[in-house]
Amino acid sequence: MRHFLTILCGIFILSMPLHPQPKPRQLPKVSSPESQRLGDTLRALKDRMHADPGNAELYRQQMQALRDSVRQHRSKSGGAVRGPNSPYQSITLENGLQVIVIEDHTVPLATVDITVRNGAFTEPDEFAGLSHLYEHMFFKANAVLPSQEQFMKRIRQLGITFNGYTSDEVVTYFFTLPSANLEPGVKFMADAIRTPKFNQEELVKEREVVLGEFDRNEAQPDFVLDYAMDSALWMPYVSRKQPLGQRMVIKTATVEKMEMIQQRFYLPNNAALIVSGDVDPTVVFELARKYYADWQRGSDPFPAYNPPTFPPLQSKLVVREVKMPEVAIRMVLRGPSVGKDEPDPYIAQLIATMLRQSTSRLHHVLIDSGLVTGAFSQFGNARNTADIGFYLNAEPEKARKALATLKSELAAMAKPGYFTAEEIAVGKQIIADRSLFERENFHRFTTGTTAQWWSKASLEYYLGFAPNVQKLTEADITRFAQRYIAGQPFVLGIGAEQKTLNTLNITEEELKW
Repeated sequence: MRHFLTILCGIFILSMPLHPQPKPRQLPKVSSPESQRLGDTLRALKDRMHADPGNAELYRQQMQALRDSVRQHRSKSGGAVRGPNSPYQSITLENGLQVIVIEDHTVPLATVDITVRNGAFTEPDEFAGLSHLYEHMFFKANAVLPSQEQFMKRIRQLGITFNGYTSDEVVTYFFTLPSANLEPGVKFMADAIRTPKFNQEELVKEREVVLGEFDRNEAQPDFVLDYAMDSALWMPYVSRKQPLGQRMVIKTATVEKMEMIQQRFYLPNNAALIVSGDVDPTVVFELARKYYADWQRGSDPFPAYNPPTFPPLQSKLVVREVKMPEVAIRMVLRGPSVGKDEPDPYIAQLIATMLRQSTSRLHHVLIDSGLVTGAFSQFGNARNTADIGFYLNAEPEKARKALATLKSELAAMAKPGYFTAEEIAVGKQIIADRSLFERENFHRFTTGTTAQWWSKASLEYYLGFAPNVQKLTEADITRFAQRYIAGQPFVLGIGAEQKTLNTLNITEEELKW
């Protein structure tokens, strides 16, 4: 219902753990410490991996061995920490800023990312959406470049492409630029994050830009349904789950509120500098010390600004007119919290992975049967209570049966045997493979996976995720379904043309299991 990051894996992964593969060819051993030769070799191996998926694992091992050899060669970066099989080297400055390096010499580019633990989860009603507005104001003037024109001129000079995003539990900003411009890029980011200049005229302009995002979102047919469901699921603290916020709060945002957000959350001890690509960790750490070491530490924002605890959920029915020929069916429950309800977040992702396969029982009874035209399940990861959602589209005459079938299947998940041993093994393997494949695009891995997990938990939590999934049993899955799904309170959303809603006449009786 909100913004989600989705990482897709190649389908060939599904067959890897279950079916015998042809004996892999012996690959020539390659090794080079020079960036250009290393990049050429990595590109060649990556091309082979995609052209020859049956030997993908062997190619991937060769690529990892190459990177490891270079990292070992460059590991003379005093104080840097790098765990076994980790893509990260990191240090923490005395002011609390964590500096993380992801080395990848495939292309001569670097990404400089600054991530802050901020977002909707820190917003009471009067700040609803202001973390997002602050994100927009970030790409404006600062003390070093005191006008928007100067800021954009510097962007062009350094060859930067830039962006950022705000979600429930993270705000991140990133520049990608030629690696030859790394030092001025790191300094440029330091000036932007440390010394923003909140110009009233620019704030007024940017408020209208954000309100335009409201307009575009509201133009989506199911926006009114999903926003109403958010309210039903998360009240009275719905602002903690809606990064887009509320129109009136955006319209009346002030420079003073922007400064309050900066003082509370934009602190080195609440941020991470993540630099990736064609970079030397030793050089990155030196640049971090040069441009960020005197960034003044502040009072730790947490637990002072921890979100309030959501009250127990009561089942609710949300019916909204939606301009679409089919019936939109939404069934959403509350899930576990990362770092609090272990190992439930791991179980959630394993179940989600199994359900998304075209071979799953849920896919068979809903899609293969022709009962629905579309089905999707979403098991979120969140520090502040995740959601578990099931989203169906069905023809009006099949909508009631589709809903009844979904509820029946979810109830069955709480009984042993719903997922076969083979499904569980495949699901675990997909998650393990995905944790490797998502590292192949260093930019996306930096700004998505790394930024998100650093903010929600820690990099150690992320690195342990796939190994912890491997430890799960069928009993764990059954227990999860009993605790979070079968028989639990849920919000049911129904959206359709008004005449269809009248015919369906969905009532609160549908909230019963």
